[in-house]
Amino acid sequence: MQRLIRVAFANRTAAETGGAEESLALLIQNMPPEFAPHALLFEDGIYAERLRGLGIPVHIVPMAQRFLTTTREKPDPRGLLDAPHALASVRELLRREQIDVVHTNTVKAHLIVVPAAKSLGIASVVHLRDMVPGIGRNIVGFAAARASRRIAISRAVDRWYGIKNTRVIANPIDLSQYRRELDRRAARLSLGIPGDEPLISIVGRINRWKGHDRFLRIAKKLLERRPARFAIVGEARNRDADFLPELRELSKSLGIDEYVRFISWREDPREAYAATDVLCNCSEREPFGRTMIEAAACGVPSVAFDDGGAPDIIVDGETGFLIPAGDEDGFTAAVEKLLDPTLRERMAIAAKARANQFDSTNHALQVANVLREAIRRP
Repeated sequence: MQRLIRVAFANRTAAETGGAEESLALLIQNMPPEFAPHALLFEDGIYAERLRGLGIPVHIVPMAQRFLTTTREKPDPRGLLDAPHALASVRELLRREQIDVVHTNTVKAHLIVVPAAKSLGIASVVHLRDMVPGIGRNIVGFAAARASRRIAISRAVDRWYGIKNTRVIANPIDLSQYRRELDRRAARLSLGIPGDEPLISIVGRINRWKGHDRFLRIAKKLLERRPARFAIVGEARNRDADFLPELRELSKSLGIDEYVRFISWREDPREAYAATDVLCNCSEREPFGRTMIEAAACGVPSVAFDDGGAPDIIVDGETGFLIPAGDEDGFTAAVEKLLDPTLRERMAIAAKARANQFDSTNHALQVANVLREAIRRP
């Protein structure tokens, strides 16, 4: 009997989940049977427990706190001093578990796990999910160029690093979770949304680059034209904890706080989409935009800026609208246009059909092909 291909899926965090972690969990769950997935994490936590619950062997390689907490906004060069020890620990783990190929899912995993694998002659696949600015762009590009193969989650991410032979594979969703439609009125009641005015929402992690302040300014402009309600669904995790109080103050200073509802994040966001008429993605250079495919699967059209991954998701004028980056007036006009029930219904149907292209089973088959290529030609 042929030995299974042992893959180490490496991720920086296990204490929280985001789009990268959701996509990785779906990938691991849908891997073809010839693969034996292992998880390599830099800390223990709820995500590690989730993977253990799927029957995946989880290996924790502890990292120094200053390495874990350095971010793109607040880089701490001292964290790199801990890299040699971390690299040695990862190297030993890969050798002990007889790993055939590594898949790195986050920036810190790229920087530590790829060179560890390379030193052992083990093939590696870097999954590029971020558009890291500044010097970080060069560092990530340097690490990714030395991997056996690369995957980018959107054409925008591929262009950002500009490394040859990078495969673009869009992020997945589990479509089976979206087949049961939820009642709109019941969802609005559950979320505390009063009245029957259209609900415009922004869903996801609350970070400054996600543009929640733009969303509030757009809400102000729209309310000057017609009645509506607005929801900010999410929480600040890992960084920008002070941004949420700023948003509440901004809502008050704009005089729109009675029309804006702040809703804490829920692991199952389908209720938020069921209550929503139009989804907004106001990010600056959004690498992909997972919430837009989730919303599409629920029959909710989206409006987004065109400087990131949104063009890979939205068919402009058919499943939503793409707006030139930074054009808040144009964004407001597009949202207002989608409040026409006839147009919104037509786009909702098209968005739901479009969501089928992001099926998690097909995504896993595409990634598996890249892993096979990496092993054949490391």
